[in-house]
Amino acid sequence: MDEKTVKVIEDILKRGNDAEVRKKGDGILILEVKKSIKHST
Repeated sequence: MDEKTVKVIEDILKRGNDAEVRKKGDGILILEVKKSIKHST
């Protein structure tokens, strides 16, 4: 991974979300995973 990729992942983690890295073709895909609680009992 290059420096730009690491920077993107670090930015996602700073916002409190999860970063998911997947292989896509010859490169990689970085997804920002946001989870929110809709209902709690």
